Amino acid sequence: MTAVLAAVVALSALVTVRLLREDGGSAPTSADGAAGSAPTAGVNCGEAPCRVIAQASVDGALVELLADAQGGNGRFQAGGNLLEVTVSALGGRLDAGSLSCVDGAVSACLVHARQNGAMIAQLVVDRAGTWRSVDKPYYSSAGVVRLDDVSGDSAPEVVVVQTAPVLARVFALDGSALGCTRQYTSVGQLRGWPEVQVRSSDLRGCS
Repeated sequence: MTAVLAAVVALSALVTVRLLREDGGSAPTSADGAAGSAPTAGVNCGEAPCRVIAQASVDGALVELLADAQGGNGRFQAGGNLLEVTVSALGGRLDAGSLSCVDGAVSACLVHARQNGAMIAQLVVDRAGTWRSVDKPYYSSAGVVRLDDVSGDSAPEVVVVQTAPVLARVFALDGSALGCTRQYTSVGQLRGWPEVQVRSSDLRGCS
């Protein structure tokens, strides 16, 4: 019975990931890794105290990615804001490279985890000091989801690279689709791969 339940849970996680959003001016600030730190007092990740997995500075304030000792049951903490990390619930394991943030007119962070060569990522946006998670995570079969100022408005957009067909999709911070690049024959043809750089002039309708 236990084996059957485990199989059902694993299958459910896989199906959920496939339903994620594959729609499809500064570079992301890499988090300062803090894996293996001491437990964080007062905050639990699952049944045990959280550990700080990664940190970043956003607009001069500390942002932390928390998780249990196995990189699961993640939490995103910024000031008084504590949010559940949805990629953990989808089976993603967090590590010191799982947090990237960008300062801007509207600041944002991505919490991301690799899964079977792909990447799942959760977008968290800071508006007037309150951090909120965009509802639906992003999924990249190419393993690249990143923040970049594509539109030139001093706020980042989300760039998601997919492999079937090979192209990059761009989303606004509210989750709305802004467009796609043309199709390529390989991901290496995308400008800047794997730190993919998309310009607003590259965008067209997504077929």
